[in-house]
Amino acid sequence: MLYNIYFPWLMMTTESGFLFTPPWFWLISGLVLIIGDILFFKKLSPNFRFIGVSMGVGAIFVATVLWRSGIYFGIKWEHLMYDEFETQIFYWMGVSLSLIIWIRPVLIPRKKFTIQAAQEATTLTEILPGKPGRVLYEGSSWQASCANAEGAIAADQKVYVLRREGNTLIVASEAFFNN
Repeated sequence: MLYNIYFPWLMMTTESGFLFTPPWFWLISGLVLIIGDILFFKKLSPNFRFIGVSMGVGAIFVATVLWRSGIYFGIKWEHLMYDEFETQIFYWMGVSLSLIIWIRPVLIPRKKFTIQAAQEATTLTEILPGKPGRVLYEGSSWQASCANAEGAIAADQKVYVLRREGNTLIVASEAFFNN
């Protein structure tokens, strides 16, 4: 009976043998969720990745809390067994939801949107020196500033997008490159 010495928090024995306690339930459920998410990681849509891991970690957390409270309060699982199981599920859902909201976004790599240099656009309004104007870039209207601080660009002119600073495109006219 070495398991009673090393794992008293998970195993309770009765006269009939092993007793499947709530900490065991939550530990096994957590491991199944984590292993399932790892096994099917590539087959899952990127929107659903790490949800199983978050729920599994939440279940292991609930198992740990039940184990520690069982030791602290001296709970005899053969008498209590699954009383307040709804509370355990509610607690597990709260921990899992917290992990999904706050930890999961850290694990998912985000795609960074970059504008390639020297893409063509057309001015919608005149761009005066030091003042923003509007350009039509890839079918959308963008706020734009002129790269040349002294130059102005007239409306309906072809320009090149040099870079993006926030939501403002920095543009230069064709004449800027011809000079």
